[in-house]
Amino acid sequence: MKHWDGIQNVEQSLLSTQSLSMPKPPSIVVAQQPLRTTCASSIILRGLNNPRGIKIKPDGNLLLVEAGTGDAEQVFSGRLLQFKRDAAGGYGQAEIVAAGFRSMNMQARMCRDEIFGLADVAYGDGRWLLSQTDYVSGSRIMDLSTLPPQTLFHSRGNLNALCYHPQRQSWLTVKPDTNQAIEFIEGKAETVIGVLPDLSGGQHAVPVTVILDQSWQQSSGSQAVLISLFSGELQGDVEKTGIYFEKGVSKIVRLDLDTGEISTVIAGLTLATGMAFTDQGQLLVLELCEDFLQPMPVAEVPQKPWHGGFKRYSGRLLCVDLARQTVHCLAEHLDTPSNLCVVGNSVFISEGMGLPGRPIANPHGETVALEGYVRKLILP
Repeated sequence: MKHWDGIQNVEQSLLSTQSLSMPKPPSIVVAQQPLRTTCASSIILRGLNNPRGIKIKPDGNLLLVEAGTGDAEQVFSGRLLQFKRDAAGGYGQAEIVAAGFRSMNMQARMCRDEIFGLADVAYGDGRWLLSQTDYVSGSRIMDLSTLPPQTLFHSRGNLNALCYHPQRQSWLTVKPDTNQAIEFIEGKAETVIGVLPDLSGGQHAVPVTVILDQSWQQSSGSQAVLISLFSGELQGDVEKTGIYFEKGVSKIVRLDLDTGEISTVIAGLTLATGMAFTDQGQLLVLELCEDFLQPMPVAEVPQKPWHGGFKRYSGRLLCVDLARQTVHCLAEHLDTPSNLCVVGNSVFISEGMGLPGRPIANPHGETVALEGYVRKLILP
């Protein structure tokens, strides 16, 4: 094993919890057409295989999780990549930090273009950790302090986003398949810290991202996280399998880790995925798409432009000011965006989910090959 010299000791922090207790504000309902704010953006990395978790290290280098190709002939195509920042502020050729992780194509089971595998990378307690969903060998969270990475926690089910909670000195994640928020503490069994209830239509909540809550001025010692609820597929109509979703029922909820209370922070979303706070305390939220079209066949890949369940190039990035109760749309026509991170006034977004190379239609109606990429957006 070798030591990964790229790791640096930086500490995440919660906002001060010494302030007086304040009442929780009412939930925000996102309008179908929120206010628009124009932001400069560009694609900075292309040709990726289902990019997921993305982080910028203190040295400026970019860490990126690839879930993999989902190709049956490339079963272990999941990787963690590092892109070194150059003098011009761009990012050079990929350096493979860790590779050989199982990549699973969920087409036959879900009739959608979804690839499972490596999910997220996060920093805390002086080390970087990597999460992986693996229904064959068991899902796990791995420690990148040495390479190849060593398994720190094993778990059953789908492990998604990672978050370190410095007050609790624990790692938090969510399980979309069991609708649970989970806590891991080294040397102890995993603990269920929250169960996300079904949504109004009876569909599962499907939590996908968990982050520290930096918006609610809490009383001393109080602790909370925000969780995005993707929303599950409705049941009962087999003709719509793969696309039987309800628009506008996805949510951002707050989980109070002291009491277990779950409250709605933002409602009216459609398939919410990644979240992050800006330096100014505004909450950025990704929506995967705006509509559901053309489910994937069970046993074949369409050889013509095909949406594959989620309408391509219809995702967006919202900026929510929780104090002022306002919502602005910062970017539209994103292709199935899943993860994001914020550094200063720069936002980095992972896009392009599905089987690489299959034909899809871009926003201009042109046929292009599906690919994963990273977008950089500059906040106003």
